[in-house]
Amino acid sequence: MHVFAAFESSEYIELAMGEIMENDFPKDKIVFVEMNNEEKDHQIIDTINYSDGVSFSDTTATLATIGMLLGVIYGSILYIGPVFMGLIGLLVGGVLGFFLDKKKLKHRLHKRKKEINIRTLFIIQCQTYEQVKLVQGICRKYFVSYLGLHDPSSKK
Repeated sequence: MHVFAAFESSEYIELAMGEIMENDFPKDKIVFVEMNNEEKDHQIIDTINYSDGVSFSDTTATLATIGMLLGVIYGSILYIGPVFMGLIGLLVGGVLGFFLDKKKLKHRLHKRKKEINIRTLFIIQCQTYEQVKLVQGICRKYFVSYLGLHDPSSKK
């Protein structure tokens, strides 16, 4: 059986490791895996094979439509005319909407990077269920973020 524990802070994993070593667990049954956050910036335009569910066209199209409408309305009193002012409003609104969507996505990605902060994965091989319960209790004591158990003998 393997106990998997994911910690955010290295101080707590050191405390948990020390207490587990005090309970006579051999070092060759314990594995540490340092985790890196590989969350990267998303691509701007979705392809047919990949879509992340974020649409740039909503805000862009909405602001472009509003810009075009205002351009047509106020272009009728200007010398340049409603058609050209509508096109200018369309372009200005579309560009403004695109950059607002891009800024919103960047803010959401930055917030997500701060939320996902698992630094170390701790894997301990246990022989009995008593050892599993002991390791799980120690990990919970030191604020484990995620805790899992892999038991190859159980059939699911």
